[in-house]
Amino acid sequence: MKDFDALKDIWHSQLAAPRLSYEDILKGIRKSKASFANKLLVETIGMFFAIVLFALIWLDSSSMMWTTHLSLLIFLVCCLYYLFVQVRDYRSISNSEHLLKEPEEYISYLKDYRRKRYALNTRKYTVYSIFIGIAFGLYFVEIYFSSPLWHTIAGIVAIALWFIICWYLMKTYIRREQERLTGMIEKLERLEKQFSTEHN
Repeated sequence: MKDFDALKDIWHSQLAAPRLSYEDILKGIRKSKASFANKLLVETIGMFFAIVLFALIWLDSSSMMWTTHLSLLIFLVCCLYYLFVQVRDYRSISNSEHLLKEPEEYISYLKDYRRKRYALNTRKYTVYSIFIGIAFGLYFVEIYFSSPLWHTIAGIVAIALWFIICWYLMKTYIRREQERLTGMIEKLERLEKQFSTEHN
């Protein structure tokens, strides 16, 4: 019986979670946060250049059908919305450093942030994609009337392929982003649990 108890004690000691270093966890959280903020910044800069490109195309083209003007307006509004969201999220994650002093508050902030990002990348992205699709459809009205039929068909096929690729990449993007945020939350929760057991 003593051997069995000793074996049970060894087994439980091996299953015990390793102690976490507060400094290591915070260093990892800060690194993940900085990496995430940098990714948002790069996406924001990319969207800014897309807005400038659409504006230049719109200003440079003198003769356009009303459908083309409407399509470029939809493109610009969609890009401006995306730019606004990315800037807001970048500022939010960058300015959350002070919350690290309060782990419970930071965990709550990250959970809320993860939920909002998931909603943005799923429901809001679907609406965004529908408007982009409408803009492309309106743009191809002019292509249909001013170019050979094969240009229109090739363009529609290319856009359809682009949407399929974006859908696939978006699924991967959502999974990685959620994993990164979940990893940050889990590390903080383990640290908080460790502190609560130490003080009891």
